[in-house]
Amino acid sequence: MNIIKGKDLKTSFIGISLGGLSTIESAAAVLDRNLKIITLDKLFSMSDVKYFLDNYAGKRNSVILVSVPENEIMLSSKWKYNSRTYDIVNLDNKMMNTDGWTNRFSTRGCEYFKELSNRGIDIFRFDIENMKKIFGNCCAYKERTPADCKALQDTLRIKYNMYELPVNMLPVAQLEAILGAFLAHMCSEGSDEFECKQVGTYEELPILGI
Repeated sequence: MNIIKGKDLKTSFIGISLGGLSTIESAAAVLDRNLKIITLDKLFSMSDVKYFLDNYAGKRNSVILVSVPENEIMLSSKWKYNSRTYDIVNLDNKMMNTDGWTNRFSTRGCEYFKELSNRGIDIFRFDIENMKKIFGNCCAYKERTPADCKALQDTLRIKYNMYELPVNMLPVAQLEAILGAFLAHMCSEGSDEFECKQVGTYEELPILGI
């Protein structure tokens, strides 16, 4: 991908699974060129995310992918729809977009990530569902269930030879962070199996996908 400059100088690939709220677990994963796990860590608040990235010494020689988190306060439940009048959203005073309840994605941490990009760090966004689809986990199992996590972890262990992953299940946020780091590696190193490309833009940062 031409969007990543100096690919030969990249020594590590960072994936961050970002929760929509501080109460939802986030995680960070760092892979090397051989897809060996260097770091696998739990994060919660944006302060944890900032501390991790600010203190990671090799980030200028890294490719960083941060997931686009879902908006946890989005108007998505049937009873919420039925409790409101049927008016066109944002065109009627009775249906104002209060607190962003009609936004599908959260803007959590966007200003910080744009700041890193402006400083010359190769940081991009990615869609977790896009990556899960590649591994066949989009429809077979309900999202974030034990079966979904186990299938994804076994795929990483067996198909992509990441045998350092434990047999017992990792937290889902850590698996999702590994997906981001894996995509960062594919976009930088190239892949005979997948074609990496920019699939969109979110808050001024490109979204990379397959």
